[in-house]
This record gives sequence, C-alpha cells and structure tokens, in this order.
Amino acid sequence: MIVPIASMTSLAHVAVQETRRGRRSGRGFTLVRIAPVGWAIQEPELTVLERFAEAQLRRTDFVQRSLPHREVGLVLVETLEPAARVPIERLRAALGAQFPALQLGIGWCSVGPGHRRGWEEAWRWAGTMLVADAAVPAAA
Repeated sequence: MIVPIASMTSLAHVAVQETRRGRRSGRGFTLVRIAPVGWAIQEPELTVLERFAEAQLRRTDFVQRSLPHREVGLVLVETLEPAARVPIERLRAALGAQFPALQLGIGWCSVGPGHRRGWEEAWRWAGTMLVADAAVPAAA
C-alpha cells in the first residue's frame, strides 16, 4: 500500500506493529531497503521507484519512500529469510528490465524467530547489506 506523506502511518510504525505481531504469532517479516548506487535520487524518481516496487509485491506488503535517506523501504509481511529472497530477486529482475540504465542496491534483513529481534537492528543491517550490494558491482 502506498501511504501519503501526510499520513501517520510510516515504515517505522508498520515495523513496530509487525514486531509485536511476530512475537505473538511466531511469524516474522523482512525489511528491505532500495536505493540507487552513486547518486541521490530526486523525489519524482523516488515516487516512480516506490510505485513500481509496490506493483511487484503482494498487497499485504508495505512500501514507502524515505525522502531524507533517498531510498525506498519495504516490509515483507510474514516473509522470513530464505523465503524473502524470492520476492527480492523477482523485484530486482523487474527493476533491471524496466530501468536497465539504473543501478540499484538492495539490502534486507529478517526480524523474527531465529533472526534479528528488533526492527531497528534489522533496519541497520539492511542498510549494511545495501552498501555491500552496491559495492559488489563496483569491485567486479
């Protein structure tokens, strides 16, 4: 679901709700961060990236752009690693096909049983993975 900027729902709010739900149900979720490599994306392009990502995911997943960080954040509800790799790779392939000249980094981390306990820690790890994903093509 795309949430208007004026809305009270934010990625952090959804992540907190999913963390609570996961503790009760034993099901986790995955946080994903997407950003272009090597340049600061502008708001119109960020909106296009946000809407395209949303179109590739389930209706229950949450997508929101983060203007200060110039990235798109996703919450893959009730999807833990290694199952999270399937929608992430599908999204990566769709983004590559739709925007061949755009080099994007994607980082993710799961929250739940057998994974990170809190969403804040997972968000930081997803950021680390985002930077590492961007460094791999540059090193090749």
